[in-house]
Amino acid sequence: MTTKEIKQLVEEELGYNIDVKSRKRKIVYGRAIYFKICKDRTNLSLHEIGQTLNLNHATVIHSLKNVFTTFKLYNPEYLTIYKRIIHRDEYIPLETRYDLLKQEYTELEDKYEQLKDIEVSNNYKSLVDIIKEIPEEQLDVANFRIDAMVKMLKTY
Repeated sequence: MTTKEIKQLVEEELGYNIDVKSRKRKIVYGRAIYFKICKDRTNLSLHEIGQTLNLNHATVIHSLKNVFTTFKLYNPEYLTIYKRIIHRDEYIPLETRYDLLKQEYTELEDKYEQLKDIEVSNNYKSLVDIIKEIPEEQLDVANFRIDAMVKMLKTY
């Protein structure tokens, strides 16, 4: 993940530009989130991270040690924003996303095979055939009505 991608994710989540020369609280907090993600996700030095926003390494160190660490106590909404960013698909490395999708695909394939192997007994076959004829756009209504009929039949 590049610093440009990280900056774009942070700015997209916050809704404002973080590389302006400003000491406004929201800008400082946005940069702290950016610096933390850059430190975690890139192999750049603190000096190189600071240069991406035309700042020096001391600003990055201060931001990580003094600003980011206060989020938990004093600004939990910014910690929430940080967590939301790091849990986005764009933040997860491509190889990891591929492995997760591959695993999910295998699990779905297994479930499909299990469902395919279950044979509907003759008692229910005619009901299943009737349900298969329901138009897809009417499935919600049919589900509601069938559920009501089953409840009614159970009470008799």
